[in-house]
Amino acid sequence: MSTWTSSRSASAATAAFLLVLAGCMQAPGVARLNLPFADEAPDTVTVARRSVVIGGPPGYCIDRGGSRLKGDTAFVLLGSCASILQDLGAGAPPVPALLTASVGAAGPQAPGTTAAALDQLALYFETPAGRATLARDGVADAVEIFSTSREGDALIIHLRDASETGNPGLDDVYWRALLDVNGRLVTISVVSFADRPLSGGEGLETIRAFVDRIRRETPATGAPARADVAENPRKNLFRTLFR
Repeated sequence: MSTWTSSRSASAATAAFLLVLAGCMQAPGVARLNLPFADEAPDTVTVARRSVVIGGPPGYCIDRGGSRLKGDTAFVLLGSCASILQDLGAGAPPVPALLTASVGAAGPQAPGTTAAALDQLALYFETPAGRATLARDGVADAVEIFSTSREGDALIIHLRDASETGNPGLDDVYWRALLDVNGRLVTISVVSFADRPLSGGEGLETIRAFVDRIRRETPATGAPARADVAENPRKNLFRTLFR
């Protein structure tokens, strides 16, 4: 696996990442929650022109009604399988949360060359401009970063976003992870509910399991991938949760 030795290359990749982040870092802005209803809820979905497979830890399924699955980029919402299907026998995660994954457009960098860019992003998020990028309302003071850590080729961030555009039903403390998957920036989030906030250990375990599942399910570039999961042809019975 190659690494960068040129700071110029790292800076260029970091700049490219930030362009993607501007469009996908706002995911946890939930407008309102409704009891979902569906006749199927797969636990994985292939998106972004068959380049990335998104799946969550055990008990989480894809909410197609709240996801955007077609095209070169994607936004995927995951929730409790039992809640989405309204079937207690469908399974549920040990701790309740909402999971999201935003898949950016394909970039010029080769997989395995983004380590230096992630290191620079970790530093960038400690600055006012970086915190503003993370904030739902774009206000740096709304964001408090508790920790950032590199785990393999993923950057994990534990933060609070007190933006006024937040949803009272969700906790304002959550976890994000950024990782390169087949040359695409994938940004994932684990957001708990206000009446059942995740402990630090629960949140970290869930985001790690989320990263591992995506890595495990996604074949390397050039390997055969499963066909895309199409948008649900049934009438959309979900309201869009994420604005």
